[in-house]
Amino acid sequence: MNTCRNHHKSRTILVFIMLISCLSSFGQKKLEDSFDISKASFFLPRPLPSGHYSSSISVLYVVTPKDWTLDNITAPMFSYQAKYTLPKGFNLQAGLSSLIISNRIYLGPYWNYKINDNYVGLGWNVAWNYGRLNQFGFATTLTGWEQQPSISFGHAFAHTAVTFRADLYVTSVLYITEDKNTLTTANSFINGYSFSASFEQKLYKNRAINFGLQMDYVQYHIIAWPAFPVNGKRYWMPEFKVGLNL
Repeated sequence: MNTCRNHHKSRTILVFIMLISCLSSFGQKKLEDSFDISKASFFLPRPLPSGHYSSSISVLYVVTPKDWTLDNITAPMFSYQAKYTLPKGFNLQAGLSSLIISNRIYLGPYWNYKINDNYVGLGWNVAWNYGRLNQFGFATTLTGWEQQPSISFGHAFAHTAVTFRADLYVTSVLYITEDKNTLTTANSFINGYSFSASFEQKLYKNRAINFGLQMDYVQYHIIAWPAFPVNGKRYWMPEFKVGLNL
């Protein structure tokens, strides 16, 4: 009798342990699968509840045309981008890209919309460019304002997201100062446009890493403003990006 009872108790304990193990494994699996790229993404044009702040820090590598310099130069720029969500799919986005002698600051509103796991966004940035160089025979300062309308399309998978974007760059005014002489562009002009693709992937916990490729077709780029071309010709310039969503 005691043997049967002990056997029954042992079997009960074993079943209980197995049940706990199953529940624990399910809980761990659920925790692992709880990552949502649409919440960790920065570049997806997704609508979010108002009052949400997110940001991303990245390094950009821009390859300048040989026509601008003696050799192709791959120069890194550091970039910080942030957004603050507003009601009804709107948000405000701002960013800073800097190479010490070349700087670009932008701010603008965006509207975002979700269709199943697909997203679409419309935006308009106002950008201020500033460059200053007092070496290598230069004593030059550049300042200017730019308008940047854009459209974005994105898709979210389980742990990854892809966003495609097109931008138009309209220069409102440029001031180039050499010593005490200032040259001002008489009228606004279309600097060019760009196409970009951003890929975001889960890195750890709720953090995502991002990779991007952008192709600019422009007359000038702030990173190479000392070599500002005067022929009005546009050039293709690739940009490579790697960053972390904060």
